[in-house]
Amino acid sequence: MSEKWIWLPDWASDLGLWEDDLTDVEPSADHVFVPYEKMAKSFDDLYKLPGLSAASTIVGWGMGGFLLLMNAAKRPKNQKWILLAPYADFCDEDGVWTEQNLTFMARQMQSTIEPALNSFEEQLAEEFGEWQDDWRKTATKMNAALLAEGISYLATHKLTDVVPDSENIQVVYGRMDQTVPPVQTLKLKELLPKATFRERPKAGHWPPLLLL
Repeated sequence: MSEKWIWLPDWASDLGLWEDDLTDVEPSADHVFVPYEKMAKSFDDLYKLPGLSAASTIVGWGMGGFLLLMNAAKRPKNQKWILLAPYADFCDEDGVWTEQNLTFMARQMQSTIEPALNSFEEQLAEEFGEWQDDWRKTATKMNAALLAEGISYLATHKLTDVVPDSENIQVVYGRMDQTVPPVQTLKLKELLPKATFRERPKAGHWPPLLLL
């Protein structure tokens, strides 16, 4: 019986865009890619997502990883997590964003999502890889209310407690990440004392470069 991997996306993203590349990490596994809009309906109870509790490995990118950490109490024993560019607080002092500008962006999205997408895209513009266009086309079609809810969640939530049983957690971050700077991810060492941290020197925020 093959392993079951579930992939959780970052804000306004769909990891299924890069399925052909990402599934090479474990070709024999059964891979399921959860779209952002589906994940956004389960922020406070992530394990309501179908199949999540039964998965052998969950890969969480950015916000997907953050939501896993926020729902760590419900994690099944021996379930493996791979967290790509995660954080404990998206708005901490070493990050790019503040609670104030995220709150403003969430309100602004009631009329248009373009400024918010532009702000995030600016952080990705100088990274290696050519995935920006695919990301933008997908994000532009998403429900504005669910995108705004995601921004509001990031503005108002942060992880403060040590995560138990963190030995089955692998954290991967890119040295060139402009969206989630490495210093922001490395603060998780205090909350994930048994986790494994791995830096990818030539990678930024894009998952294919972080994993392959």
